[in-house]
Amino acid sequence: MDTGSHLLFGATLAGLAFFHPEVAANPQLAASVLSVTLAGSHAPDLDSVVRLKSHDAYLKHHRGISHSFLAWFLWSGAIGGLAAWGWGWGEIEHFALLFCFAFMAVALHVLFDYTNAYGVQCLLPFRKEWLHLDALCLTDPFLVILHAATAIGSITGLWPFPQWASVLAWVTTIVYVAWRAVHHEIVVRRVKRRYRRWRAVHVLPGLWWFRWQYIVQTNEGYEMGTLAGRRLLPSKHLSFSVLHDCVEATRNVASVRTLHEFAKREYVSWSAQPDGGYLVTWTDLRFWREKDWPYRAEVRLDENYKVLAESIGWYKKAWEAPYV
Repeated sequence: MDTGSHLLFGATLAGLAFFHPEVAANPQLAASVLSVTLAGSHAPDLDSVVRLKSHDAYLKHHRGISHSFLAWFLWSGAIGGLAAWGWGWGEIEHFALLFCFAFMAVALHVLFDYTNAYGVQCLLPFRKEWLHLDALCLTDPFLVILHAATAIGSITGLWPFPQWASVLAWVTTIVYVAWRAVHHEIVVRRVKRRYRRWRAVHVLPGLWWFRWQYIVQTNEGYEMGTLAGRRLLPSKHLSFSVLHDCVEATRNVASVRTLHEFAKREYVSWSAQPDGGYLVTWTDLRFWREKDWPYRAEVRLDENYKVLAESIGWYKKAWEAPYV
């Protein structure tokens, strides 16, 4: 999920702490709980510091080891310990309280990222597999409104019992995410019924309910389209890649290796350039759109297949589909 959503989730998570009598009676302790839930809700994304090295390094490591199950305990211990020291809570029971809420915030961050199509490597270092539920887009309007209303209402006193407002928000969230996951499975089955000879199917959520986009790999190539309500709307057919020596020359380029490690439906295209040489483009077809491939690695070669330049990244605005 996006940073704003994660922070909202952290704010409403802190509301649950008011069931603890000491938190409800002590504004300073309540503030310290809020600080650890906000920090824990963002902590796994501190891997963005790798951007300082290169964009390629960031894409290689983002949502990797910082989101792994073992890292949950490291983040929680560091955040809980710093908060206990900074707020002056020396008692073990206060540290335990702060640790538990930091742990819940970190865990929820990773679990929400798991619901997204980009996914997480939360099983590192035991398994390198990217796990993704494909049920929610990066910014879900319903969840943003729900948790923003809960947080603002609790802070302003509109909801006199913030703990119960938070319970309502989180119960609603659990039901909503479960519904989206079930709905996703229903849509996947519809697509599989439409394309009987499917080899792989991916369905990604749109920004609005009942809007999805899909890609199906068959023996003949790839079928792409969208779903709007009950309508399944095929969009385009794409044949398998036509290979060339220039493609082989890019397989060990750093940006291409990064894409290899992440992509589920890898596709490559190439073209001869007017000034000589070649442009080779690798992409993950799960994130297709009509006009281009928004997530791609591009490599420019000369006539002798020597690499002149390379790049990798998302070539789209945040508000443009696909919402990952």
